[in-house]
Amino acid sequence: MKVESARHARGAGNPPRSLVALAAVALAAGTGAALWLLPGASGAGWTASAHLPSGRPPSALPSSAETLLAARQASSVGTSPAPSPSGIALPRPPAGPAVAASAGPAFRQFLDLARTPGAAHRVHPGGSYLVGHVIAGPDGCTPRWSGPVTGAVTRLARMRLAGGDLRPAFGGPDGPEPSVTCVSEARLAAAYRTAIEALRAGGIDFEVRGSAGRAATLRRAAAVVRLQRAARDRGRPLALTFTVPATPDGLAPGDLEMLRTTRAAGADIEAVELLVALTPGAGSPGNLHRLALAVRAARPQIGEALGVAGPDVWRRMALTPVLSAAGDLGPEEAGRLAAFRARTGLGWLSLRGADPAPGVVEALTPI
Repeated sequence: MKVESARHARGAGNPPRSLVALAAVALAAGTGAALWLLPGASGAGWTASAHLPSGRPPSALPSSAETLLAARQASSVGTSPAPSPSGIALPRPPAGPAVAASAGPAFRQFLDLARTPGAAHRVHPGGSYLVGHVIAGPDGCTPRWSGPVTGAVTRLARMRLAGGDLRPAFGGPDGPEPSVTCVSEARLAAAYRTAIEALRAGGIDFEVRGSAGRAATLRRAAAVVRLQRAARDRGRPLALTFTVPATPDGLAPGDLEMLRTTRAAGADIEAVELLVALTPGAGSPGNLHRLALAVRAARPQIGEALGVAGPDVWRRMALTPVLSAAGDLGPEEAGRLAAFRARTGLGWLSLRGADPAPGVVEALTPI
């Protein structure tokens, strides 16, 4: 009688709590096991040889609504940007109605598991993260983390249970991206699939350079097309993004050709994230000018490479300042970047390099 009463109290169609708990434990264990199957480099002898600072993740996410509101008021969000001491302003969007904001995250944090395994404890449910870097193992085809990842697995498994967006980032400064060393399209697709399944990811990112050559670009594109088709067949599209360096002159010719070739091969590119290295000692106003020049130069290039125009170009771009020191970008300038993203519909903002000054991440992250 007690069992029958409990069943009716639970309601039709609702599984028992014990079954829900068991499923949650199984999912966490499965994700953890998959992450361990993706090996990391041995701790001994692992060094970084960065051409751009890969960086540590920002030290904290927003701690209070009051701090964020104060940063918003300082940055005059929703109005024309106030002139900086140097008279520099971010480029204005075309006149007319406000551009609809991107459907993706406003801020995507880079999580450097290889260099800072403990950074996994900074992951929060509902956040969006690039997790890197994944490179080619000794045989050229088996993927591995570019450094030790001890301590990260359990935290990431729990975060996936609570919701959030984790995407593996292939390539980076610490080893070859698998398409450079793996000549088998099938094995290359399997390498990418391993990382995607380990993180239960809805997307994949490549931090690569066009200088790797056309053959590697074609192999990568063919493998990604295979994965995107399989994902569409399952009803879970796989997003593809690229992270490339940009300067006040825009993108390098080789990187633009890589994007064109990838698109021509049939891959669906969601967005291009621009890594813009800030000038050490230039201070916030000077570096905001550098970001503005890079965005202006890259926008028509990306539009041409991806075959889009008008407001759609903004949605297919993301901007990541690479800090050499905390003073490179202040909270006021970060607020202006956030306002610029909101007005234009720019895909998202991120940070790399040195830990930012207090209040910068809060100013970049909407409530």
